[in-house]
Amino acid sequence: MIFSLRKATDNDLDLTYKTKKNALYEYLEMLWGWNEQAQDEFHREHYKKEHFQIIERHEEGIGYLEIENREDHIFLANIMILKQFQGNGIGKIILQDLIKQHSEIHLEVLKVNKRAIQFYQNLGFVMIEESEDSFTLYFSNSSEQQSFL
Repeated sequence: MIFSLRKATDNDLDLTYKTKKNALYEYLEMLWGWNEQAQDEFHREHYKKEHFQIIERHEEGIGYLEIENREDHIFLANIMILKQFQGNGIGKIILQDLIKQHSEIHLEVLKVNKRAIQFYQNLGFVMIEESEDSFTLYFSNSSEQQSFL
């Protein structure tokens, strides 16, 4: 499937919220319940366009990538793709590209999102930390990578 990435703008706030809701609603509802107003406010407060890239297909936004540069690694805050476009290899291509560009990547994934956990593990991510609701996963291009759980 052909897609492209572009830098996010202020105009992408609604698209990123819609995508987040489409991709995460069932998991967040399962864990804490979905409060539309609270989720919308949280998203608006934490939307930093400089961390976002919009995933487009035929110039239509179908998802986003949110990355934070840390001192010694990148933190993949989110890779969200609308459900109807999942399973087409887009996320895999994006992650493989990030792995080529960065020697160390960290991310968090909800424990109830088994599909995402399997996706990341298939790409070589390992679990290094566990909280009540999520796992922290890690990828390193070094040969010393190992799971700590």
